[in-house]
Amino acid sequence: MAAVSATFPALQKSDVHVTRHFSLTGETNRHFLSHSETETLSFLMIPPRPEQWHQEGTFCDWLSLYQHHGPGLPLVNDGAFVRYDAHGVHESTTLKKLRIEGSHGTALFVRCDGETVWFEGNVSKFARPDNVFGFTLAQCIQRINAFLHTLGLPAFTCGQRSADHRIGTDGDWKPSWTGARITRIDITQNFAAGSRENAYAFMRHLASQQASRLKTGTHGEGETVDFGRGSRRVYSKAYLKGPELFKHIGNPKKFKTEITQFSKIHDPYIIDLAQWCSDIGLVRFETTYKSTFLIDSGLNYLGGFNMNVIHADFQKRQEVFTRTTCEADQLSELPKQYLATYRMWQAGDDISKHLSRPTFFRHRAALLPYGVDISIKSNITGLAQPMKIITLGPVAPPDFYRIPSPSFISLAA
Repeated sequence: MAAVSATFPALQKSDVHVTRHFSLTGETNRHFLSHSETETLSFLMIPPRPEQWHQEGTFCDWLSLYQHHGPGLPLVNDGAFVRYDAHGVHESTTLKKLRIEGSHGTALFVRCDGETVWFEGNVSKFARPDNVFGFTLAQCIQRINAFLHTLGLPAFTCGQRSADHRIGTDGDWKPSWTGARITRIDITQNFAAGSRENAYAFMRHLASQQASRLKTGTHGEGETVDFGRGSRRVYSKAYLKGPELFKHIGNPKKFKTEITQFSKIHDPYIIDLAQWCSDIGLVRFETTYKSTFLIDSGLNYLGGFNMNVIHADFQKRQEVFTRTTCEADQLSELPKQYLATYRMWQAGDDISKHLSRPTFFRHRAALLPYGVDISIKSNITGLAQPMKIITLGPVAPPDFYRIPSPSFISLAA
C-alpha cells in the first residue's frame, strides 16, 4: 500500500519544526483507507523483552510515542500550522497528525516529517467492536508496527542503550536509548463486583474516598469516579463497563422491537457483552501515566521501559479500592414493591394500614429472609440496617468473547 502523505512543495525540510503533543480534535479532516477485513498484515516486530514488559492481569489502552529514524521517510500529515512573527518572517511550521479511521468507528493518529514518526491512540480498541479485554504492551507495539507498515513507515524499536543523562540540575542520572520514546501510556484492569447493584453500591462508596492528594470527582450517574483530573503526571479513574457499552448501543428494552428501514442495527455480540458486563458488575480501573511521570521514573524510553515499576505504582493506586470495607444495604436489591414496604416499615409506619391482608403477608414472607418482620413495628432508634460486604474479584473473558491476533488491523473502507 502506498504511503499517505500531504506535501508542501514551498516548504523546505529545515523549516519543519514539529511540536510533540499536538493532536487533532473533533471530526475535521479525517482520512480513510480501504483494506480487506480478513487480511493479516506483515509487520516488523521489535525484539521481545519479557523480563521488563511482563504484565499480570493488566493491559494497555492508549499509547503515545515517537522515534527519530533519519531522512528518507515519506511525509504523513494532515496539513500544517505555519507561524510568522510580527514582521511577517516565517518562524516555524507544525505538522498536524493524520487521523486514520479503523473499523467500528475507531481511529489512530500518526505523522511523519520525513525523519521522525509520531504515533498516538487507543491501540487495544482500534479496529475492534470493544476493548473489554485488551493487549499487553508488547502486543500493542506489535499492532502499532503493523499499522505503520500500511503507511510505509518504519517500526518502533527499542534501539541501543547510549550515554546516561541527568534529569534537572541536581537530578538523578537516567539511561538513554536510541529507539522509541514513550510520552503516555494507559494501564487498565478489570474487576467484578458480583452484580449490577453491587457495582453501583461500590461506586457510591468509592466516590467518598480520597486517593493520596488527588482530587476525587464523580461523573455521569455515578458510573465514573476519578482521581487527579488535570494532573500533569498521573490520572486515575474507575468506571462501570456495562453502562458505557449500553450508552453506545442504546436502550436494551428496544432491541427486540420491530425493525424498520430507519432502525439502527445492533450487533448481538455487543449486546450480549454489555449485558454480561452489567450482570457481573464489571468495574474497570484505569491509570494514565503522562510524560512528566515517565521521565522522572526513567520510563520514557521503550528500550528501558520496565513494566514492574508501572505495575507497582498501579497496584498502589488501587489501594483506594480496599482501604475500607464497602458495605451496602442488602434490601436495596429487592423488587420495588417490597423495597417500598421495607422503607415504610423502616420509617416506623404501621404497614397493616397501607396494604391489604394478602399483600401484607406476601410482603412479610419476602422480607423475613432478610431479618425484617413487618408484623412487628420497627424500633427506629435501635434499628441496624442489614448490610453486606462488597468485594472486588478477578475477571476472566466469557466463552463467547472475541479477541483478534495482535497483528490484525482492519481499516475503514
